[in-house]
Amino acid sequence: MTTAKFVKSLVIGLSCFWSLAVVHASDSVDAFEKKKASMLSSFESSKKESIDKFEQSKASYLSAFNKAKEKLSKTWDIPELTNKSKWVQYSNNDQVKRSVDFETGSVVVEVVGNDLSEEQINKIIRGQVSELENQTTTNAYTKDSVLAETEIIPNKIESKAKVLPDVSAKKLLMAQKKSSYTQKNGLKVTRVSMAVSQNTVAKRAMIYLPHVSKTSEKWGVEPELILAIMHTESHFNPMAQSHIPAYGLMQVVPTSAGRDVTKIYLRKEQLLSPEILFNPEYNIDIGTAYLNILDTRYLKRVENKQSRTYLAIISYNGGIGAAAKVINGNRNSKLSSLAVNANKLTPDEIYHKLSKGHPAKEARDYLKKVNDKREYYAKLLSTGSV
Repeated sequence: MTTAKFVKSLVIGLSCFWSLAVVHASDSVDAFEKKKASMLSSFESSKKESIDKFEQSKASYLSAFNKAKEKLSKTWDIPELTNKSKWVQYSNNDQVKRSVDFETGSVVVEVVGNDLSEEQINKIIRGQVSELENQTTTNAYTKDSVLAETEIIPNKIESKAKVLPDVSAKKLLMAQKKSSYTQKNGLKVTRVSMAVSQNTVAKRAMIYLPHVSKTSEKWGVEPELILAIMHTESHFNPMAQSHIPAYGLMQVVPTSAGRDVTKIYLRKEQLLSPEILFNPEYNIDIGTAYLNILDTRYLKRVENKQSRTYLAIISYNGGIGAAAKVINGNRNSKLSSLAVNANKLTPDEIYHKLSKGHPAKEARDYLKKVNDKREYYAKLLSTGSV
């Protein structure tokens, strides 16, 4: 879906209701009702078209995902694909797999082949590391097993940016550790592990900082929180994707955050496609708008700003209803009760209840990770280090 079509589809709902508003007072009741029926019919038709487009786009993405796994399974016992924190790329007719874990900094190159000489393997490893040193996001998209089969392309913000800034092929090769194993299918795999500096992640953040700053002002959300969410959700992996499905830098889920944002701020519920959510500008805008919704709507009666921030962070991952149940101390997920109970607690008590009492371990860990990263980026921003 092009940007023009996306923008056009977003305003249809607004234009429908605007047309209703300009019906003259002198018009008859029947004329008004006919106009209303016509506008509502147009709105429902547009809504169905939006859902159909989303389902088609989602189906196309899932089809590419499943085809890639099926193809790779002919060579690899466990075919890996790019996810929210790991970038995986195949080459040499799928005989070579290279993965970069953005969370740990681990770089692994694996080569399938029972009859390869040491010299041949070393040549492949050198080639992979050299490519890694220079590969741009555009190159990475065209070589991704899933994204290459879709209409998804990188935005101009990141298209020419290196996926891993300032990586030294020489340093990587000096630190390589080699091992081997045999798969169940009988094929031998030579595995070479290396690592990049964790500073690489912070350097990737600089690519998006101008847009983060602009979006921060637009939605009234602190930039360090936006960066912390991006870091935790995707580690600034420009190809981040998960099975939920969630897409892009802030791992926006079309059926929850995406739907809430379009419904509240565009006055028309939309299911945003992967093509839109892989665009970093849209992704950061929508993810930040959702943080704004959590803070200014769902949590607006919680008086303390820090308490609202803790609640917004854990709700971004685990949902506002689950957070409400933790604070209310029962099965009550009412936001009015959440506010009453939260206002009786200090921010530290809110943090403790959420980090210890939330039923989902992922959400508990998420709160800690984001809060730690938030403090980290606040310090970097205050010193001008990022």
